[in-house]
Amino acid sequence: MPLSTSHESRNASPSPIRPVVYAQLRAATPADQTGRMARDLAWQWVASKWPRLLPSAAGMDSDHYARSAPGQKLVAASQAHGGWAMTVAYDERHGSRTWVTHVEIGRADGAPMLSIQTGCTAQVDTPLVVAPPRLLGSWVERLELVDGPVGVISEPRTVSDPEQLENFLAHVSSSRRTLPIIALANRPGTRFFGVDPAGLAMAVRGLAHVACLSPEVSDAVAERLGPHLGVVAGAARIYGAGVPIAASSRQHPLVRNHHAGGSSPANAGAFRRQLCQRICALSVRHLVDTPTAAPQRSRHAAEA
Repeated sequence: MPLSTSHESRNASPSPIRPVVYAQLRAATPADQTGRMARDLAWQWVASKWPRLLPSAAGMDSDHYARSAPGQKLVAASQAHGGWAMTVAYDERHGSRTWVTHVEIGRADGAPMLSIQTGCTAQVDTPLVVAPPRLLGSWVERLELVDGPVGVISEPRTVSDPEQLENFLAHVSSSRRTLPIIALANRPGTRFFGVDPAGLAMAVRGLAHVACLSPEVSDAVAERLGPHLGVVAGAARIYGAGVPIAASSRQHPLVRNHHAGGSSPANAGAFRRQLCQRICALSVRHLVDTPTAAPQRSRHAAEA
């Protein structure tokens, strides 16, 4: 069940819910234990954030569970064919938004399928804070998940030799890929990518792949795909999912680091937040037309 289009806020007046993060990941194996562990991790996430909503052990295994607390509400229920779903809503402690996260664990093509969607009340004038929920990171860290033929991990992949180049190009052009690829390149003789690749991979885990291309491989990619789809040192090429690689470069944008005049941690951190914000917006593009916020009003916070 997707997020509802409205939510009863503190004033009991319905407000539309705007999706801001969406992920759907498939387990690498058909084992039922993956779905069970994903469900256990969901309850651990609830315990860490909203302990008053946590049920007893028996409640966790019940077919239906609901609990409310001031500014918080949770509903969990079994679904058809052994599936399970949970929706949790909470009001910002020091803000005027209500946030809603929906988790669903089912099966597709014989393997567990995990999905998570987060949204917030849309018509609020305060700056929007968007970050992937920590549960998504827990799934990536603890479970074996795949995006088509490629594993979903929380580390950047190195692309520096001919074999890795061919694997990278096959991944970029794969019709089975559902997550975007953020491709980074360093300047010759340096390790400067414009952003910390490891920190970026952690920030977008479950939402995008991160690849680090050597200068030689970066040149080869431009030759193979064309300069309009190449990777520029210090910038990030985002190869969109579900779009032919021959499509317009607008579907595979080059995002430049406007703070690239220096390689300080603050500048690299700002670029990481910029890229994470972009990936979150891409994740819900098929659900809604995401309104564009003025850059100076946009903020990025710690994960939920």
